[in-house]
Amino acid sequence: MLPTPPHSKRLSTGRSPAAGALLAVLTAALLGACASKVPLKPAEVAPAPTRELSVFSINDFHGNIQPKSPVPLSPRLPDAKTGEIKPQPAGGVAYLASAMQQLRAGKPNSVFVAAGDLIGASPQMSALLKDEPSLAALSELDLAASALGNHELDAGLQEFLRKTRGICQAEGCVWPGFKGTAFPYLAANLLDANTGKPVLPTHVIKQVGDFKVAFVGAVTRDTPSVVVPRAIVGLRFSDEANTLNALIPQLRAEGAQVLIAVMHEGAEHKGAANDPSYECAGLQGRGVDIAKRLDPAYAMIISGHTHQAYTCKVDGRLLVQAGSYGGWVTESKLTLDMNGKVLAAEAVNHPVLQSSYAPNPAFVALVQRAAELTAAARNKPVARLTEGAVRFSKAPFGDSPLGNLIADSQLAYAQKRGTAADIAMMNPGGIRADLTLESDRPVTMSDVLAIQPFGNELVALTISGAQLRELLQRQLPKADAAPRFLQISSSLTYRWQQGADGVAQLSDVKVNGKALDAARDYRVVVNNFMAEGGDGSAVLSKGRDRTVVGPDVDALVEWLSENPKAVQQAKVGRIVKE
Repeated sequence: MLPTPPHSKRLSTGRSPAAGALLAVLTAALLGACASKVPLKPAEVAPAPTRELSVFSINDFHGNIQPKSPVPLSPRLPDAKTGEIKPQPAGGVAYLASAMQQLRAGKPNSVFVAAGDLIGASPQMSALLKDEPSLAALSELDLAASALGNHELDAGLQEFLRKTRGICQAEGCVWPGFKGTAFPYLAANLLDANTGKPVLPTHVIKQVGDFKVAFVGAVTRDTPSVVVPRAIVGLRFSDEANTLNALIPQLRAEGAQVLIAVMHEGAEHKGAANDPSYECAGLQGRGVDIAKRLDPAYAMIISGHTHQAYTCKVDGRLLVQAGSYGGWVTESKLTLDMNGKVLAAEAVNHPVLQSSYAPNPAFVALVQRAAELTAAARNKPVARLTEGAVRFSKAPFGDSPLGNLIADSQLAYAQKRGTAADIAMMNPGGIRADLTLESDRPVTMSDVLAIQPFGNELVALTISGAQLRELLQRQLPKADAAPRFLQISSSLTYRWQQGADGVAQLSDVKVNGKALDAARDYRVVVNNFMAEGGDGSAVLSKGRDRTVVGPDVDALVEWLSENPKAVQQAKVGRIVKE
């Protein structure tokens, strides 16, 4: 009510009752008229409550528990002191443990998950112990769950299950006291080929703060093309998006309020590890296709497989990946309403730089224990070299120094054993580390097995010139896709170009300096994975007159130890883009 006007008391003094009554009526009318023109102050509305959920993630750890020999990852980042952009050592499970402790401090509503390939294709310190120390270490990091990766199946499903369940031989596990994993592996789209039912758990629901959060796992649908066939007999891999979408009613029925997809499949990204705009120009690949088809009910997507570090949004939803080898950790922060709806989402990739964290003592002890158990095999010297070799190619060349070195070693190894081979080829996905030198020691078996950890056998087979051309043509990049060329011995050279229609074409293919003859046969040396059609090499599965030559690691060891100029002879220029 408005305050009484100052003159109202004078008007009511000394008047008759009738006059007073009339005056009261007029005053009330006047005040009512004034009040009708003054807006009432609305009641204060309290803002709707929100909650924050922090999701930390890694992917493609590949048993990199060691801090060096080899260094897990060396991302090019500004030096903290000088600002110079240069490679900086990152990773190692003791540093990862410290990073996770610091990053999660003061964030009670946080959870840690992984997107697969935590083991397999591992450095020798872990591989010689069947990756048991890696699984034991990751189990101590409060990992809530991991998607299954294709490399978890390298030795077959039964060996994978043995490891996760901690089943040992009568004499015990190779890692003393190993008890399996303390976290579940998830794979909604890994099915029994006979029954069509999932082989592993499809999801896990965790209470994180006020919310029941469902983590739903998927392995890449393309696993059959990147794992030897004998390892996945009786298994079927369904489409990731379709499978995860079909699970939504079940997840809701089980009370899940927030759904998060964790998949071992990803995108290709040429940009920085962190994009504040989340636009990630040029992002492409199967991870993007899956993201576009995945139901909006999923709050975000944690990806892996492509060993890329990115923080992106596809159709407004987070799609993230933490590089590889424990060199990065992704932190994704979701702001949610009380029903679990995403109001805002942001993410950042944190580098696990060895210069930024003190190694966790307990994990240092674990790594030291693994080092002692494997020292004799790892430290066996191979050769002293004057220069190393990198595994990645640089335009306009499609071959890399290390790829050339490996292919040359395989051809020489086969020829030395009486195989009349013409060429050798190596799949780039099988080259897992660079050949790096340390001034105080020779190249060791540990270095060689970090480069080629799969223990493949070399196979010599015969294909026609027409089939060889088809193989080379099929592996050329389509449109602006990232190239992944088979690495070739010095006896094979060719050029290629991208046509105006986006179709790549071969030219000037030569074997031992002579033009490729489509009608004649050529003897080719490849590893058994490629010989069975792996990594897109279906043409090789049709190869004739197969002969097993020997272990791929033995070929590289022999070539390095017997040929002092092996690295110098592996210079690039065998595959050239015009």
